[in-house]
Amino acid sequence: MNFLKIVWFDFMNICRTPMLVIVNTIGQLIIWAGFGMVTSSHFGGGIVNSYDYYGIATMILSSIMISMTVTNTFMEEKVKRGNLRIAYAPVSKTEIYLSKLLSTYIFGVIAFTLLCLLEQMVFQSNFGGANIGYIMILIHMLTLFGCCIGTLVVVMFKSEERANAVMPIISILFIFFGGVFSPVGHFGEVMQAIAQISPAKWVTQAAFQIIYDNNFSLFLPVIAFLLLFSIVFTVISQFIFKPEEYL
Repeated sequence: MNFLKIVWFDFMNICRTPMLVIVNTIGQLIIWAGFGMVTSSHFGGGIVNSYDYYGIATMILSSIMISMTVTNTFMEEKVKRGNLRIAYAPVSKTEIYLSKLLSTYIFGVIAFTLLCLLEQMVFQSNFGGANIGYIMILIHMLTLFGCCIGTLVVVMFKSEERANAVMPIISILFIFFGGVFSPVGHFGEVMQAIAQISPAKWVTQAAFQIIYDNNFSLFLPVIAFLLLFSIVFTVISQFIFKPEEYL
């Protein structure tokens, strides 16, 4: 019960922070609409228009960038006062950092599910039609990955400032090498090989295969890899997390 209370506390802190809510909701819509409008003439009259492509691309971007929200749940000034009470409460250290990871993940799942439904049902962006559930599962698993790597970074650096300086670089590298907004194939074979290790690349390929080819061959492997890496990051966080460093 204490664990659920801590999760609720951290979740509500995110909801009470306007910037975090805006970045993960309205901000995503603005990026999607902006890229869709600016690049609409580049897609011609094919089955994929700019809003379809960037609907997926911006959801992948948001799922990885939610790692920045995790740092707030650890280190934001209002949270530190709660951390002080929690650190001296009869709870394990696992519950402390895991509650912050889970609260961010729950927030991301709710926000990104609503965005997927809104963009497909209201703005007619293609998220797979009847297969939208599979696309949302991919997005949710990438969100979990983003939360876990964000947790690991903030646990390693023990500072909101340092974590916020490092995490955007990691996220941008994932997005760049994943070819989410611009293909990296023309940079040569080495860049193509590096791109294969980006989780953004995996999700992008799996999503577009499901949407346009009704091909689910990558769905379970991508889910499995994202889950595996999420578990690894969480286990490492468990070993190096010390509650007293976040007061």
